[in-house]
This record gives sequence, C-alpha cells and structure tokens, in this order.
Amino acid sequence: MSTINKAIKHFEWKLTKHWKPTDKDLEAYNEIVEFTEAKLKQQYNDNQLFAKLYISFYGELIKYYDTTVFDNTPQKALHKILDTPIENLIQKFLDKVNLQEQTLQHRKTNGIKHPRIVSTEDIDLDAEAMTYQETEDNLTAMINMALTKY
Repeated sequence: MSTINKAIKHFEWKLTKHWKPTDKDLEAYNEIVEFTEAKLKQQYNDNQLFAKLYISFYGELIKYYDTTVFDNTPQKALHKILDTPIENLIQKFLDKVNLQEQTLQHRKTNGIKHPRIVSTEDIDLDAEAMTYQETEDNLTAMINMALTKY
C-alpha cells in the first residue's frame, strides 16, 4: 500500500474513531480521497504500455511459479525486477543474447550434439558478441520506437 493510501486510512480512522469531525473536515477528507483516486486512475491511463507488459509478465510468472493470484511470490519476483537498476537488467539481457548467439552457432556447426561430445577442434568461438553499449543503444531505440508507435 502506498504512503498516500496509508495516510488516507489514518485520517479515516481518526475521523471515525478519535475526532469529532466538522462538516468542513469531512468535505476536506472527501476532496483528498477524490483527488487521490483521480490521480491513480490517470496514472494508470497514462501508463497503459507498462500496464500491458506488467499484466502479461505477471501471468507468465504465475505460470512459472505454478501458483495462483493469491500467492504473492510472482508479484514479489516482478517487483524485484522493477527495483533492479536498469544497467543490471541490460547486462543480464546482454549475457542471455550472447549465450544464445553461441548456442545457435554451436548448433549450426555441430547439430544437436552435446558440447561434451564435440571435439575441441570443432568448437567455433567466433560467435558474434554484442557489447554493452550496442545492447543499451539497441534496447533504447526499440523501447523508444514502441513508445512512439503505441
């Protein structure tokens, strides 16, 4: 729960259990609640692309962890990603794509043989590896293109 929601709940409790509110107090409280709800709705509407990816990936994490929406494990995993510095995510992405490039190159050269079966002379380590800067530039361009298009 966000800090503003906690503050609203606190004042709701004070106004119903502790203080004797005046009409002005209730009017002010209701105005704050309406403003907050409108802001949150606008924030959601302004970030539809993020919402689509969040919903889609959240569903994949529910499937991955073999849970339901009542288990908070997928949400915790998703929030851990959102809390990770973008540089770390770019580096993880770079590691994955470079490994994938090597895997595809290995398959082209050696078929589906397990690496332990392949002779060291048959190993081709010339797979094209992207640099961090190339990766960051390409991801930035792709994200900007998606933001512009959608």
